[in-house]
Amino acid sequence: MSLSDQFKPYLELVDKEMRNLTTFQQVPMFYDPIYYVLDLGGKKIRPLMVLLSCGIAGGKIEQAACAAAAVELLHDFTLVHDDIMDNDETRRGKATVHIKWDLNTAILSGDGLLGFAFQKLLQTPVDNRAQLAERFTEAMIIICEGQGLDKMFEQNDNISDVQYLDMIERKTAALIRLSCELGGLIAAASTDEVGKLYDFGHNLGMAFQVQDDILDVMADQSKLGKKVGSDFEMHKQTILSIKLHQKIGGAAFNALNLSAYRKALEVEGVLQEMSDVCEAYFTKAKEALQIFRNSNHKEIMLEFTEEIRKRSF
Repeated sequence: MSLSDQFKPYLELVDKEMRNLTTFQQVPMFYDPIYYVLDLGGKKIRPLMVLLSCGIAGGKIEQAACAAAAVELLHDFTLVHDDIMDNDETRRGKATVHIKWDLNTAILSGDGLLGFAFQKLLQTPVDNRAQLAERFTEAMIIICEGQGLDKMFEQNDNISDVQYLDMIERKTAALIRLSCELGGLIAAASTDEVGKLYDFGHNLGMAFQVQDDILDVMADQSKLGKKVGSDFEMHKQTILSIKLHQKIGGAAFNALNLSAYRKALEVEGVLQEMSDVCEAYFTKAKEALQIFRNSNHKEIMLEFTEEIRKRSF
């Protein structure tokens, strides 16, 4: 059975809960953009992590469906507002909310997605909802810190690799590790087991972002879905640009065009170095799952991790 076929029962649970929103009055300006965002689809990596982590820890995945929907709604909230801040015109091949409607509508719909995220989380049928909400709120604040750092870095050419990794730990890894942690908490896993799921999510999230930085310059443009080298051409800081800047100096770096940049990454060994870092994160992620007994959920999670590791776009 293909991985996509194995995902179907999990994704059906998530989609059902994401559509099962408690509303109070029909307000098209508010709801039309929200349902537009929900219709955009996406890989739904984070809600899958909630459900699979719950299953790996011995819980019933049905109990984690609301929390899985919550993390995806939180993710959608960040995307709507990030698109505004980055002036992005497309998302998943379609117009972003602030382009299709306007800025005020996009801000409002983003706020609504955040509200619905908490609504779904608090519908989780477990006794430790307060603990879930505490972890969820902490992660949301950390994600906002990450976005703030990312925007600050755009105005600073002297960012270190340590600062950058701290930023992506907040902006990208935080929500993935939260997803895994929530699954463990819903399953009433032990503190050690929840910690291992947290470690898995952290390392997978870090690997995912470093891999994204590599793919931005090295991927096949027809598969990437955006222009290859867009981060470089927009002067956006990535772990690759930071490392190369450190190696060749500011003057030499600023003289590079995209073609020369790609060549320099290989010649200076930056590409190989960061590919090794990425592999190390993936290895740590898989090692964190070793304490759990073998199960179908664990097998799917490991297969999913490998699928992400091998992605080319």
